Amino acid sequence: MINPMTLDGKHILITGGSSGIGRECAIRSSNLGAHVTIIARNAENLKETIQLMSNPKCHTWYEFDLNETEEIETLINRIVKEQGSVDGFCHAAGISPVRTLKMLNNKFLEKMFRIHEYAFVEIIRSLSMKKNLNDGASLIGISSVAARRGSFAHGAYSAAKASMEGILASLAMELSSRRIRINAVSFGMVDTNMYQDFLNYGDENSLEKQYLGVIDLESAANMITFLLSDACKYITASTIPVWAGV
Repeated sequence: MINPMTLDGKHILITGGSSGIGRECAIRSSNLGAHVTIIARNAENLKETIQLMSNPKCHTWYEFDLNETEEIETLINRIVKEQGSVDGFCHAAGISPVRTLKMLNNKFLEKMFRIHEYAFVEIIRSLSMKKNLNDGASLIGISSVAARRGSFAHGAYSAAKASMEGILASLAMELSSRRIRINAVSFGMVDTNMYQDFLNYGDENSLEKQYLGVIDLESAANMITFLLSDACKYITASTIPVWAGV
């Protein structure tokens, strides 16, 4: 039986590959035959991810701080030169620090937008140039139910994720001539370190609202790799909700 979710022969680029959804997506992509490049700030954690992947020698990592958005184009050009053009991209890098309205300021908002939105768009812009991205590629941003249903002291996070979702349709239209798809996956609470932090500040009844419980990492990665594969060539400009019943 043919596996429609195969990533065999594809070059997949993943940010946030040192932990959480990014790490699990890297592992899952390697299991499906992809050559995977992962990006994050922590070199030791990146190396650990590589060792957890199928055929570790076939994959590579780049230590990089995505706050340095002006250097992203240089990074992408280097990756393509060294690893080849890209067939799929998942922006799993993210932060979720909390700050109440009284403490919210432009500097903090920019910090959230720089990781969740600015880096996402800059990577896609850089990929779209100079044949860095193959026709038929799939681009994915990781969003959150928070973009539509806020929680206490997470206003900046919610706004940044909503901004990511808001730009999808325009980018999808521009890239459609090359059959390049761009989507977001909006998750409810996933079993990551960020989720553990959320429990300290979020709505104490949030988990009860998520009927099927906390989403496990493997299930989250399965949704992403489905979108990265050629099994869904006609899904674009969409935000896919994986909320476990929120």
